[in-house]
Amino acid sequence: MIIFYTTLLAFMIFGIPGLIDYIAEKSGQPSKFRIFKAIVFNFPDIWQNITFVASTRYFIKVILGIIVIIIITNEFSFLTIRSNIINGLNRRDFLFAKIELIVLLTIFSTLIIFLSGLYLGFAHSTSKTISDVFGKMIFILGYFIEVFTFLLFCLLLGILIKKTGITFIVLFVYFIIEPILDYKLNDSITPYLPLKAMNHIIQTPNTSLIKIKSDGFNFDFQEAVSIADVGICLGYAALFIFLSYVILKKRDL
Repeated sequence: MIIFYTTLLAFMIFGIPGLIDYIAEKSGQPSKFRIFKAIVFNFPDIWQNITFVASTRYFIKVILGIIVIIIITNEFSFLTIRSNIINGLNRRDFLFAKIELIVLLTIFSTLIIFLSGLYLGFAHSTSKTISDVFGKMIFILGYFIEVFTFLLFCLLLGILIKKTGITFIVLFVYFIIEPILDYKLNDSITPYLPLKAMNHIIQTPNTSLIKIKSDGFNFDFQEAVSIADVGICLGYAALFIFLSYVILKKRDL
């Protein structure tokens, strides 16, 4: 599944330039599309654009979530968690071991994004100065925090439910429920919904081209990662870890 995740993510990231070239060829105006491609993959905006594609709601990162759910629910299904506890591993150490695994998965995913961004940026950017190359790198950190928090959410579901299939169902049902809540609840509450808070760290793509505004186009594009959004996300991460520990501590394994 990790190989599948890596392949799918790379296909999306590296397939976008090819898709743009294909559209350019079919349109009969290739020069305009080449200019657009150069702008989209230009340093430093590429970091915001590539992390936005990789973090787009649930499509890609859910594969990592499935891996985490399978790993943690298998611990209960095959009673390996009970064996580990009997052999002297306490419940806190067991939880920290799973969190370490989540950190490794998140680093792995972030590293793929970073290396892909460097390759595409150097291939298409007109400017390759240090300030441009490493500008907007804060979006890489934002992507790390978003994926890390989402995987902790999956960890909590796995510990709470214990059954792989049921956990999958609950996760995907929640993907449907939260947008409904987002629509029904007051706008002052919806930014604090768990998945909404995670997805809000990287909200939109951005380039120098779409910053140009006309009279009828006055949308404010995201220019940086908000400290408040990161704080809310980290708050949820801490909450998921705490709840996971409380469940493990009180549950009869």
